[in-house]
Amino acid sequence: MTRSSPPQLSFSAGEISPLLAARADYQRVQAGVSRMCGFLPLRQGGFTRAPGTWYRGRTRADSPARLVSFQFAQNDAVVLEFSDLKMRVWRYGQPVLSGGLPYELTTPYASADLQRLQWVQSADVIYLADGAHPVQKLSRFALDNWAIEAAPFTAGPFRLQNIDKAVTVQASAATGTVTLTGTGSPFAADLIGSLMMLEPVDLSTVPLWTGNQAATIGDLCRYDGNIYELVAGTNTGVNPPFHLEGDHLYDAVNGTVWRFLSGSTGIVRITAVANANSATAEVVERLPGPLATAPTYRWSQGAWSARHGYPAAIEIYEQRLVAAATPADPRTVWFSTAGALEDFRPSVEPDGAFAWNIAGRQTLNRVLWLVAGQRGLHVGALGEEYSTRSTTSGAAIGPTTTIFGFDSSYGSIEGRPIAPDGRPIFISRDGRRVIELTYAFAQDANAPRELSLPSEHLGQPGLAEIAWQSAPLRLAWFRRTTGDLAVMVYDPSEDVLGWATCPVAGGQVESMAVTASADGADDILTLIVLRQIDGQARRCVEEQALVYGAVAGDDPIRTANHLFCAAQFQDETPFSAIAVPHLAGQSVHVWTEAGAFGPIAADQHGNVVIGHPVTSAIAGLFDTTHAVRSIDLVAPARDGSALGRRKRMHKGTGLQLHRTAGGRIRTVDWDFARAERPGRWTDLVHVPVGTDADTAHTGAIEAEIVSNAARGLAVEFAPDGPKPMTVLAMVPRIEEVGA
Repeated sequence: MTRSSPPQLSFSAGEISPLLAARADYQRVQAGVSRMCGFLPLRQGGFTRAPGTWYRGRTRADSPARLVSFQFAQNDAVVLEFSDLKMRVWRYGQPVLSGGLPYELTTPYASADLQRLQWVQSADVIYLADGAHPVQKLSRFALDNWAIEAAPFTAGPFRLQNIDKAVTVQASAATGTVTLTGTGSPFAADLIGSLMMLEPVDLSTVPLWTGNQAATIGDLCRYDGNIYELVAGTNTGVNPPFHLEGDHLYDAVNGTVWRFLSGSTGIVRITAVANANSATAEVVERLPGPLATAPTYRWSQGAWSARHGYPAAIEIYEQRLVAAATPADPRTVWFSTAGALEDFRPSVEPDGAFAWNIAGRQTLNRVLWLVAGQRGLHVGALGEEYSTRSTTSGAAIGPTTTIFGFDSSYGSIEGRPIAPDGRPIFISRDGRRVIELTYAFAQDANAPRELSLPSEHLGQPGLAEIAWQSAPLRLAWFRRTTGDLAVMVYDPSEDVLGWATCPVAGGQVESMAVTASADGADDILTLIVLRQIDGQARRCVEEQALVYGAVAGDDPIRTANHLFCAAQFQDETPFSAIAVPHLAGQSVHVWTEAGAFGPIAADQHGNVVIGHPVTSAIAGLFDTTHAVRSIDLVAPARDGSALGRRKRMHKGTGLQLHRTAGGRIRTVDWDFARAERPGRWTDLVHVPVGTDADTAHTGAIEAEIVSNAARGLAVEFAPDGPKPMTVLAMVPRIEEVGA
């Protein structure tokens, strides 16, 4: 029989997969637990209670909604609430008002469109794509003044040029509203609103420029693909025209002035279709004159239209707006001109617009998302991932320098990825794994890493959404299909990777977004949580509270919030009753400077009687499922491994606590194929109700917990109501007692 005290000085790996239960040699098992629910593993090694949430209001008409973050400056951030055909604005926990009511903007997005929504921000503009509507441009002019319209793409993108010489188009004029006359049925009703680029075939009526020739005002010439008109002088001049706008003097002696008329192509937008061979259009870019005198088969339809569909993915990369995945071209990625986000005119110039169709390896899985990374633009498809490469080292991508490299074959869900350090992190196509793409120096290429592997069981219910919170802790939040949250603490520089789950007191999380706090110092997670309140379905907008006790600072312990859908009350005059109408009929807990109270039943109006005078109170819902359980504790044996032998816990388990007001601890022991035997709960901090709770307790304690002799043995922690609790280390007293 051997008595030992194996220390656990780190819990940073969080909840470990049951498949690792026997891997005592594995570093993450040594720093892990078998269950971490409602607590966060810390990079420094301990674990602390996950923060609760503040109730801020409800969605419009309690309808399903999607949250979109928008940050214009460090101290200017809002959350946009998109619901059925409407958008509202939330700023630092309050709805933006107009005329005393929440400001609303009408949008084209119905409820069914919201989960497909993707977006990217440029200054005070957001571009939105969902694959069912034209790309929308959402502009902010003031907090209560927004506008949304189809993005004014007037210069592309375009599909491949028609090559069937029997299908032609001719315009009635070069400018204004024109009639397009076709042969071979080039038009259909689903082209209304679409762009069309036309290039003349017959240029015999426009001669090439020749220098120092007699000319007459009104004469035309061609040079470098452009068409010019002589507006002054009687000579073509000694220098050819090359400008792209207006009138320019090219020969002062002869007074030669050329006017730019058009390029080699022109662009129209179809506004009406009379039949398959007749349409009406507005000229967007002046048509070359020959298009009004002769038909051409050199025409290209717009790539985005009701006929061919609209992009489903969008991003900004190297000053280019990038869009991808229309129904007609599910693997095509379009890049705008560098520095001109709405210019998709095809070009071969280094900074010009271009399109790239990603070749399929085995199948033609459509593109699902785009994200800018440290070493390229990353593209996620249903069955694989790619990223851009430049054929010239150190050069930006462009029409003649871009290739796409294959990165992995995990495949993705439609959920937007994150890239906290320029390395994309996404949810795999089975919805159960979390993958990071990181640069592998040895291969000079991106390589996948399965971040969820040590805790693979937490993704089994399904992961639906991901959001990144960089401050005060480095946390990735995942909305699970069960309605609760999973959280991953991740810091590759310190080799920290830990997982936990975070139920939200019976609520079902439906959407989430992260924005900066009012002072810009912290990232705030905003949630839409579906709750059953007094028999009614309510969709609450809730902001996650700040993590208490896990960062430097001396905030009063009374400010710690570990309750959900909570409200805060403060008054210089003591009070003993409060009202939480949004929690009418619910069982609530209250955290005050005098300690914890509850559960207390709120009446039908939300009135709660505390029964003790206080000046500060936080009232909300308490989640009874939160707990932490250690892995099966190992009792060393003199002859080697004690696996399968019986062991027991003796009094005197040492714990290091940090800024803790309360909590409970007990042992749980079991034998194979038999029910567990939980021990008696013991308080970590002995502070009676009514005692001043302003002091956060830090230091080492000895927990008087014991167990029966059993083959399995663990220590379990649980919160004590809303009291803060952080554990930094544990040293159990274990004895191996043989078979």
